[in-house]
Amino acid sequence: MLIIENHEHFDKVREFARSVGADAELQKRLDLVAGFGGNPAKVRCRLYSDFAPHSFFWRIEYSSLKGWKPGLVGGLIYAGPGAPSDGSAPSFSVSLNPGAATGRKHMWSIHT
Repeated sequence: MLIIENHEHFDKVREFARSVGADAELQKRLDLVAGFGGNPAKVRCRLYSDFAPHSFFWRIEYSSLKGWKPGLVGGLIYAGPGAPSDGSAPSFSVSLNPGAATGRKHMWSIHT
């Protein structure tokens, strides 16, 4: 289950993805993060805004007898024109597989 904590940011990123023809790419990554852990009754993902342009911070939580416990955290980071995945500004993020972007102008990758 995906819980969106900042709807304004989420809507802006969605609109950006649509405007550059990358909405399917973004949705594929959102679905992947939302499905981490399998059973949505026992695992959920909170999606927050991130300082990197068109990107998100996410946190997985697991159900327990004492409530929801924090789990894996990471980012759903945008790479594309103006935001390379080489460690430079504005995202300050590095891709271990820079070749994955070959042939794609805009993409989001999961970072942990």
